[in-house]
Amino acid sequence: MKINELIKKLFKKQIGLDLTNPEHLKIVKKAYGSYYVFRNIYNKMYDYYKGDTDAIKKYLFVTERSNLKTSANFIKKFIKEEVAYTLGNDITYESRSDNENVIKDIEYYTAHWDELHDTNLMKYLLIFTKVYELYYIDDNADFCSKIIKPTEGYAYYDESSKKVLFFIHSFKNDFDPTISYIDVYTESYIYHFDSKFNQIKEPTVNIFGEVPVTVGDLTEEGADDSLYKDIKGLQDAFETNLSDVGNEISDFRNAYLVFKNSSVENDDLPKMKKLGILQLPGERADAEWLIKNINDTFIQNTLDRYEDTMYQLACHINHNEKLQSNLSGITLRSRLIVLENKCNLQIKAHKNMVKNRLRFLFKYLDLKKDKKYDYKDVKALYTPNIPSDDLATAQMLAQVPTGTISKDTAMGLFSFINNKVAEAEKVKKELEEEWDLMNRGGFGDLNE
Repeated sequence: MKINELIKKLFKKQIGLDLTNPEHLKIVKKAYGSYYVFRNIYNKMYDYYKGDTDAIKKYLFVTERSNLKTSANFIKKFIKEEVAYTLGNDITYESRSDNENVIKDIEYYTAHWDELHDTNLMKYLLIFTKVYELYYIDDNADFCSKIIKPTEGYAYYDESSKKVLFFIHSFKNDFDPTISYIDVYTESYIYHFDSKFNQIKEPTVNIFGEVPVTVGDLTEEGADDSLYKDIKGLQDAFETNLSDVGNEISDFRNAYLVFKNSSVENDDLPKMKKLGILQLPGERADAEWLIKNINDTFIQNTLDRYEDTMYQLACHINHNEKLQSNLSGITLRSRLIVLENKCNLQIKAHKNMVKNRLRFLFKYLDLKKDKKYDYKDVKALYTPNIPSDDLATAQMLAQVPTGTISKDTAMGLFSFINNKVAEAEKVKKELEEEWDLMNRGGFGDLNE
């Protein structure tokens, strides 16, 4: 019986997974086998992000010649740019019911998180097109999250409901990397095994009542619709040709000096090299360097074509190109329209993860703090870190009739305002202070 049929049978009977049962453990072992197969693909994708490309690893070695390897990592460059565009500004939250307490609690109970958490989450999402976010409660009873790369974990979930049925986390010992462990998360317990699925300690109770993992998917096609898949061949070709050009230049040091109608004694060569003078016998004697004639235009055109194609496939623009000095913000924004559209799709994938994160955070607040919130009441707001013409926005709002656009919406149109709720509170506080100052006579007698 296939693994998905076994899982459906268990959950249909509402038995769930009990990994002390050998039959149930066999199901997890089969899923672990699938993880092992996919891990090889994801490791390759991660290698390219780190710059360990096939072009560098398998560069052809030529005996007695220059063998420099020149790396130019466009995949990392593009991914870092996209992360900066999408999450260069912090995520803010808005309550659909104008509940200010829920926004304050989200910020307070995640204030101890790493500031780079969301950017790293997006980075791995773009590298692998899949990433996992694991939730747990630490020793200080705080709600925490850990990013699990698909090279380290595997979630088995129901295709129709997208509900995670169990999650496998494979990790190494902090002090001895040769030792590996496996944690398996189910609805009720967290089971702890060694690398051979021998239980090493008692299961831990899972207080969330469901597998505490969010699965992030950038695209339905997975690795087949990734930046790695799109430009891997171009990346290899560019690095190979760039390395070849560098080695051709270095090999100029090995050019040969040809003597015509003359001969030189070996003992005279060091003296000639030191003095920089050659004394040749006879009028017909001559000497010249024998070197390669390299068509640098052809080489440069080839490299430029590779680079331009990579930029096009990645939907990026080359910021090193010279631009006119009087370009407006709108003009700059229009050059980024394709990249902005691509990043908007990436934001939606990241937002799906944030929604489920809030759902688990509110479960934690309900269990530990007796606070009840509905995650559907909260809207995550992303402010892309791209050029924006705030002057044009201010002029547009000044011409809009009063009552057409709310102050809250208008405030969110400015690129320098990342938190509308906090900004509105600041404005309210300033107005109250000014009104209080006027009432106390700070601006003189208003009746005069």
